[in-house]
Amino acid sequence: MSTNNYDIIIAGGGLSGLSLAWNLAKKGYKKKVLVVDSTFAPGNKKTWCFWDSSSPPFANIIYKSWRKTYFSAPEFDSFLYMNKYQYHCIRESDFKEHVLTELKKHSNFTLLEENVLDFSSNKNKAAMVTKSSETFLADYIFQSIFEPKSKKKVKYPLIQHFYGLEIKTSVPVFDPGCFTIMDFDESFSDGTAFTYVLPFLNNRALVEYTVFSRKVFDTKKEYKEKVRSYLKERYNLEKDDYEIKRKEYGEIPMSDKVYPITYTDRIFNIGTSGGLTKASTGYTFLRIQKFVDELSNNLLAGNSITSPELSKARFKYYDLLLLHILDKQSTTSVRVFRDLFKNNSIDKVFDFLSEDTNFLEDIKIMSSVPPMPFIRAISRNPKL
Repeated sequence: MSTNNYDIIIAGGGLSGLSLAWNLAKKGYKKKVLVVDSTFAPGNKKTWCFWDSSSPPFANIIYKSWRKTYFSAPEFDSFLYMNKYQYHCIRESDFKEHVLTELKKHSNFTLLEENVLDFSSNKNKAAMVTKSSETFLADYIFQSIFEPKSKKKVKYPLIQHFYGLEIKTSVPVFDPGCFTIMDFDESFSDGTAFTYVLPFLNNRALVEYTVFSRKVFDTKKEYKEKVRSYLKERYNLEKDDYEIKRKEYGEIPMSDKVYPITYTDRIFNIGTSGGLTKASTGYTFLRIQKFVDELSNNLLAGNSITSPELSKARFKYYDLLLLHILDKQSTTSVRVFRDLFKNNSIDKVFDFLSEDTNFLEDIKIMSSVPPMPFIRAISRNPKL
């Protein structure tokens, strides 16, 4: 058994791990860093989207941006226009290639393709053991591989699960200047479901069927049939009218689970494992960027590592109430989303979902949606 010493180990080469490594490298971190993952081969199975009102992170690899969106729910459908925000899309393959190219320029960063078996630590050092029986020591380990245990019982263990097809059509059918943020499926009763469309060209788009529920579908075929039905109903496209260029599937936790910042002494959870996914929406990209920016600054300055306060208490409570509605009142949840987008500008909706509103603005937003679902949710959740 061999032992290798580093100052920092980043275990997990996904969005959070590579974002942290990139921040450290770009800011001139000089100590030894090991980044480990089972493979660093750039895949093309994920698309990260986010809205931003200023200079977005990784602006030079943004694949597509929009200021116009389409929203559809029972008794309301409309095109919505952003003034403050833009909605951006980054592809996994572009992100990985960009970050790995940068890391390879820095001799103090080492990339290791290996499977992680376990972690351990004491007050002085953290250790990582790989499946090839190698041990690596570091002052700190930042991990996004294992999901930490939570002592608090989870009331609403919802999952955002989705399946998408990126297609190329034989004729132009899409408006590349307008994406579909939500087109609700009124026929779905076992949760809340909608279709999400990202048009890249007039003949190429990612069409994704998304569900908020406790359980995923039994087979990928069920999702695929939903996508194909949508393409037929919305765009009059038969199977022979388009070519499938790639497929995308994902499961994102949307729950009230409390994620501890520490895995054990000197080992810290990051990414979804660190609770960086917003419970009520599943959006993660910008929250990770804000977190790793602060974390990398602390590491460079030699400051102590503390738990990030990404959400104020009132926003955590709003998330809890919406989770209750999605879980216990799924048919009502569509009306909540409908009135949210119907009675507010999309810029104001994004302000609220970004937790960038004051309390009076929160009250105005909440008064724009049906009150009874929230009254029921409050009665069942008097506090966090």
